[in-house]
Amino acid sequence: MSAATEVSRPASDRPGRSFAGIFAVTFCGLVAVGSVLPVLPRYVRGPLHEGDLAVGVVIGCYAITGLLLRPVAGRLADRRGRKPTALVGALLVALSGLLYLPSLGLAGLIAARLVLGAGEGSLYTAGSAWIVDLAPVARRGRVLGLYGLAVWGGLSVGPLAGELLLEAGGYRAVWLFAAAMPVVGAAIATRVPGLTRCWKNIAPASSDPFVTITWAGSSPPCRSAIHLQSPGCPIPTP
Repeated sequence: MSAATEVSRPASDRPGRSFAGIFAVTFCGLVAVGSVLPVLPRYVRGPLHEGDLAVGVVIGCYAITGLLLRPVAGRLADRRGRKPTALVGALLVALSGLLYLPSLGLAGLIAARLVLGAGEGSLYTAGSAWIVDLAPVARRGRVLGLYGLAVWGGLSVGPLAGELLLEAGGYRAVWLFAAAMPVVGAAIATRVPGLTRCWKNIAPASSDPFVTITWAGSSPPCRSAIHLQSPGCPIPTP
């Protein structure tokens, strides 16, 4: 069995600020995602003069890139860091909002939704990993539950904001809002530390000699490596 020890960080680090930054960038990104959901069907049927099939394609196509690129985002978060990957995701969500602005027809709208899927997938994947890195082992379930509030809170507030903006300023106001919110969240996240603490699991010498599990916690992000030291299993390199 492995023992868990906390890797100490400077006293100036503030976990609350880091959590707040992750919550902010995720909440703002998901507000942007939700804000266009009640508006897009009317936009497709109205200015674009398309039917119900087109509405379904536009609403659902973002899931293609959202699902396919999640593993890529996870690998990027492991290699380049949670915070940079989350910020890239937020900026992609913002870009999708800007892509709604020009009148590029149905194809342009689908392209914007595909960009949104890539951004949302990167933002959520990196944010989840970032939260796990920061949370003490005994509180990870609770912290992940709170992180879910940022996700579902954003998806709940977003549609209401979209409806109000459509009434007040038309489609353009909604698109600008969808582009601005992720930028606000990213700006907040850039002001907080990328990592406050992590945990280091060290397998003692008496454990299985064929498996050694180490967590490299010397610098953020915490990178994990599993060394399978049995015949025929090469040791992976970082």
